[in-house]
Amino acid sequence: MLKTASVRLLRDGRFRPSQGLLSGYSETVAPLIQSFYSTSIEGITSIKADGEVLYQDATTLPRDNSGSGGDPRHGSRPVTKRFKNYGPNKRQGSSQKGYRHETKLPGTGIDGFSQKGGHHGTKLPGRDGSFQKGIHHEKKLPDTGFKPFLFQTVLDASTSALVPILDTWLKAGNRLESDQVNMALFHLRKQRMYNKALKFMEWIDRRKLLNFEERDYASHLDLVARNHGIEAAEKYIERVPEAFRSEVLYETLLVNCVCRDDAQKAEQVFNEIRELSLPLTVSACNQMLLLYKRVSRNKVVDILKLMENENIKPSLFTYKLMIDLKGRSNDTLGMESVLNLMKENGFEPDFGIQTMVAKFYISGDLAEKAEEVTNAMEVYVNANRHAIRSLLDLYAILGRPDDVERIWNLCTEPKLEDFLAAIKAWGKLGHIERAEETFDALVKTSPKLTSKYFNAMLYVYAENELLDKGKKFIERMSLDGCPSSPLTWDAVVKLYVNSGELAKADSFLANVTEDNPDRYPLFRSYVILLKAFAEKGDIHNAEKIFNRLKQTSYPARTLPYNLLLAAYANAQVTPYGFRERMKADKYSPSKSQIERLNRLDSL
Repeated sequence: MLKTASVRLLRDGRFRPSQGLLSGYSETVAPLIQSFYSTSIEGITSIKADGEVLYQDATTLPRDNSGSGGDPRHGSRPVTKRFKNYGPNKRQGSSQKGYRHETKLPGTGIDGFSQKGGHHGTKLPGRDGSFQKGIHHEKKLPDTGFKPFLFQTVLDASTSALVPILDTWLKAGNRLESDQVNMALFHLRKQRMYNKALKFMEWIDRRKLLNFEERDYASHLDLVARNHGIEAAEKYIERVPEAFRSEVLYETLLVNCVCRDDAQKAEQVFNEIRELSLPLTVSACNQMLLLYKRVSRNKVVDILKLMENENIKPSLFTYKLMIDLKGRSNDTLGMESVLNLMKENGFEPDFGIQTMVAKFYISGDLAEKAEEVTNAMEVYVNANRHAIRSLLDLYAILGRPDDVERIWNLCTEPKLEDFLAAIKAWGKLGHIERAEETFDALVKTSPKLTSKYFNAMLYVYAENELLDKGKKFIERMSLDGCPSSPLTWDAVVKLYVNSGELAKADSFLANVTEDNPDRYPLFRSYVILLKAFAEKGDIHNAEKIFNRLKQTSYPARTLPYNLLLAAYANAQVTPYGFRERMKADKYSPSKSQIERLNRLDSL
């Protein structure tokens, strides 16, 4: 059981009230606690209803939240091994039989889109399945057949045929290596193909092809949790040899609980780490801070005090979370206090933090302070490529096209990501022709583009409500053999919704979900559509999207419940049984949700 001198996290998830707020705390953590208490919990604002904010949310930062400055290759995050980019995150334009995960755009047969199952043979140079520079093909050895990459074999196979195909691959004389396994898992996770990834891991485990180590068990646990839930993951731990039941394994389980916003389970796992006398790391504490930032902000201070009692030093990620929390509270002074404290403890704000702070200033109508931060970032333009990308984004949000043009002209030899940032910046400014010119220049520079660059241009059309241009661009993507991805689907949904075509957005999302059982649409794709139905007071369709969302791997979250309640409120209808539904979903309503339910009960 977790015990300290001043705080105790009980197994039922409740904290025993602390005695004495700041006495006995060091200069490292006490200011964080004091800063947190400077704002009342009731005064803390939540994210916008559509899930889109004007600043970076620290919850989107890498899960590796150690003190490594955000580099996922270092630190103690257990969920997956992170890899350098071995090449494109998808094979380009593959037409091999069984290659199911590249859905040709968009497969709905609506308004000029290609019919379901249609195939276009036209491809741009480089869209023939070849790999970009950075991937080294295996050479044919004398008197031996060509041995393809394992990750390509796994990706090409359908989920149902994966095991026999892998068995055949082994019988052909191939040998399984851990780096091949890691690359295959990397690509599967990148494309959210968690079911196939789990089958792959189970095949390795059953055949005893590799000796699992600590992080292999953690990776397997993560896939079990993603596919079958927390209870199944807990049962999996019982199968893991005791020598490998380390804090890495339990932190992986904790991460999955936090991803589901399951506070009760997360607190139970957090306590179990202590009960088993496993090291309590800053990563585990950061996960609890991340959870409470979302669902129970009054408990953030308890984790900060616990870190002090256990002599756990805050990491850069800890400060990012606190800056994000203060910024969302519209507490500019508190945010600046955390920034100063971070610097005093040896952490310099990186570009992510600087960008976040500038956007918080913008959202708080503090344009002068935002410009001050933005101008200060320009000194790094010549030395750091990321500065250019951040500045393009910030000046676009500030509505300063001349500065966007000036910064873009500093890119004498722009990289792919520089083009991407410029396309997005011009799109935010509504300068469509400049965005199109930049995209055309990008295609000429590098014809071997992955779908994310096409998706960026598609988002420009969606955000500016240019339905006709968006449709033509989708046809171009399809003719070019560009594979679709959840980001592509999200852009199409946004394009339809912003143009008022809710029925078509609904139909499209349903079709791609059915046609791609191995991949889920993005969470925000459902949110965009759910918000649109909620604003119209369309309870029937809002409930339908809400239920579809529940059927995916996404956990119960605050935002979908808020939007569904908004649908009832806009329709002036009492949501009978809503509290019971929340309880059945193991979701604890917030204070504001309870107040809204009380108001709706009186209708």
